[in-house]
Amino acid sequence: MELTHLSIPPATQEQITTLTHLLYECTRGNLVGIYAHGSLAMGCFNPQTSDIDLLVITQGPLGQAERRQIIGGLLDLSGAPHPVEISIVYYAQIVPWRHPAPFDLHFSEAWRTAASAMLANVAGAALPDGEDSDLAAHFTVLKQRGLCLAGTPIADLRLAVPWEDYLASLRSDFVWAVTSGEVSPVYMVLNACRCWAAVADGVVLSKAEGGMWAVGRVPARFRPLVVRSCAVYGGEPAKPAIDAAEARALHGWIGERLGW
Repeated sequence: MELTHLSIPPATQEQITTLTHLLYECTRGNLVGIYAHGSLAMGCFNPQTSDIDLLVITQGPLGQAERRQIIGGLLDLSGAPHPVEISIVYYAQIVPWRHPAPFDLHFSEAWRTAASAMLANVAGAALPDGEDSDLAAHFTVLKQRGLCLAGTPIADLRLAVPWEDYLASLRSDFVWAVTSGEVSPVYMVLNACRCWAAVADGVVLSKAEGGMWAVGRVPARFRPLVVRSCAVYGGEPAKPAIDAAEARALHGWIGERLGW
């Protein structure tokens, strides 16, 4: 699928095309579909800061040869130019749906060292397995606003994520954003806003859209923070930097509204 209508740079288009070809060739005969979600699918991809977020569905589990080929390809392609975050699941893991959903393979830059060690057969090296509460949010976005890069159209997927599981996934991320110490103030602000929108209005928004939704709803003291966070997320220089204490204060205020 060509993504030129999204006004993304040629290098981004080339990376997505190469990733799609890699995944298609590695899962040939087992593939259901390759899909984009996140900022790329929701029209707020920032070439300077955004990841390429992908979901792959297969008919059955990946074989060891497929896994090694995919991981090797991801190590080469992630970060060239954009980081890649991908989850691969097979149909029986998501139909019928359960939360948190299991996955067959996951890769992100956080797992680069482990992936490299695994390919090198370092004793004890492994990628994560098990369940991921984030998948409820990823598949909800996929069903409502995702892009099919190859395979079965999204409308034809036999997949139904209950709204309460989507909210539970958002809540988990909401709590992680303020407890992990790993997220930027911009993420903390805009993620909290989109969570609030989901609970209040039952809508699935991007972080950018969540910020715009919240601008007229937050107390006056927080409005400049939300407006500035939207601007920085959209690519404006973060000078002066977003105040982390103010971001936590807004996060706490929204948390009180949500009972989270």
